[in-house]
Amino acid sequence: MSQVTYELKDSLEYASKGEKQPATFIEIVAPSFKQMGSFTPIKQALTAALSEVTEGLDVNPVDDKDPEPITGPQVMQLMHRGSGDMTKVMLHAQQLFKSGVALIDGEEKLTIPLMDSMSLRDFEGLLGEYVANFIVPSLMDGM
Repeated sequence: MSQVTYELKDSLEYASKGEKQPATFIEIVAPSFKQMGSFTPIKQALTAALSEVTEGLDVNPVDDKDPEPITGPQVMQLMHRGSGDMTKVMLHAQQLFKSGVALIDGEEKLTIPLMDSMSLRDFEGLLGEYVANFIVPSLMDGM
């Protein structure tokens, strides 16, 4: 999967062709090596949270051919349960999103001023979807 659409829950306006428009979705795309500096700390935070949450549990790989995929909200719950600094994770996400992996309505690059005007609910939702669709699969490749 190389791109995913995140439907915005709260209003967000952006300028396109000189006019303000309401945004309805943000298209996110898989990272490249260019985004390594922002992608890797988020992946490490997820891995640490997984380790903390599963510590002491007898966790065996699932033999199910089609396990249920983890969702964005589940990812965010998991990461918030870990002891990592979620503020730093969010700041890395901000850098990741402004690097070109997030496009408002599939057209305009998501910028820091636009992220500053986003609701926290949508920012966390966007991050959760990004992690669930691009970081979790990269972890699974190594298992």
